[in-house]
Amino acid sequence: MGIPNTERVGVFSESLVSKEVMGFPGTCFPMGIVAQVDPDVCTDLEPKPYAIQTYADAVASFGKESEMAKLVRIVTLIGVNKLVCVPVISALEGAPTKDEYLESLDILKTEEAPEIIICDSISADVHLHVRNHCDVCSTNRKERRAHLGAMAASVSAWVALALPLNSGRVTLWASVPLSVEGTAHSSSVYFAAACAAYDALELDPAMPLHNIQVTPELFGGLYNRFEDADYEALYAGGLAAARTINGKVYIDRWVTTYTKDDGVSPAVPDNKYQEGTVAKVKDFVDRGLRNRLSTLHPREKASESTVGEIKADAIAQLEVYEGAEIIESPQIISVERQPDKRTRVHVNYVYKVVLPLNTIFLHGTALI
Repeated sequence: MGIPNTERVGVFSESLVSKEVMGFPGTCFPMGIVAQVDPDVCTDLEPKPYAIQTYADAVASFGKESEMAKLVRIVTLIGVNKLVCVPVISALEGAPTKDEYLESLDILKTEEAPEIIICDSISADVHLHVRNHCDVCSTNRKERRAHLGAMAASVSAWVALALPLNSGRVTLWASVPLSVEGTAHSSSVYFAAACAAYDALELDPAMPLHNIQVTPELFGGLYNRFEDADYEALYAGGLAAARTINGKVYIDRWVTTYTKDDGVSPAVPDNKYQEGTVAKVKDFVDRGLRNRLSTLHPREKASESTVGEIKADAIAQLEVYEGAEIIESPQIISVERQPDKRTRVHVNYVYKVVLPLNTIFLHGTALI
């Protein structure tokens, strides 16, 4: 990635995830929603951001039958109350184009708050725009992740949808829900929105989403149920999924679409970003450390003593995350002034991400 060679003042960071070396105030992480609206209710000619806290706000601003209001209903019913909603404005009747979605995503890009993105589109082209949106924002101190939905007729077709995304910041949910009346939804978009809400409400970034029961008022079950072999193929192919147990819907496993390292040629299989918590932990640590150093060192002289203070403050912050079992074995490799430009200080650190406990294997023998 590389930190931009900027002349601006501030604390800039880059962070990688390696298989070898590896706080937010309030009740939830803020979410961003990009979706279609009722043009008879939302009469904007150009997209703009709306700060939304309740379903009633969404109905009044976008129309009760709009996709935007339906997504807001799902996430607010689960408990999320910090939303930035950007309508997708269509110039013609019918579904908006991918460029119109891109325009709304670009508006959302200017907002500071959102950390988790959802979208009502099932288009592969729009999904690529969402992935690029998350990547661009994340390299500019606005770390973001996305939960997306789609529709496919088979496990192999689902895997084909995830393949071009290949991002540790994007989750594609393969479980299509039933309405509470028992009819199948047309895609997994609404289920993806629900899972994004649980992601936003879990303030411990290392805590997995699996085994969470989805709010019963939202769905009546799952339309596409998978066999055990299907789940294995989905997870290996970068798809997240759910299960039904005694008529109740549970998140089974949260993985991202990242399955290979395409930074090398040819690309090689890689699973370092497989767990959805990896990017969440990385973002949490980077953002927290950056905010901490920005608060403690807003106006400083670039002296040797300041370098020592920065190191001590960075160590203390990483130890807080270690104590909370978010990371393990943090190390400050070096804190030093840039030789050719002594106004800049580089903090190099590594840590191990605490991953979800997915599986316990029991090996028992009955002795007779």
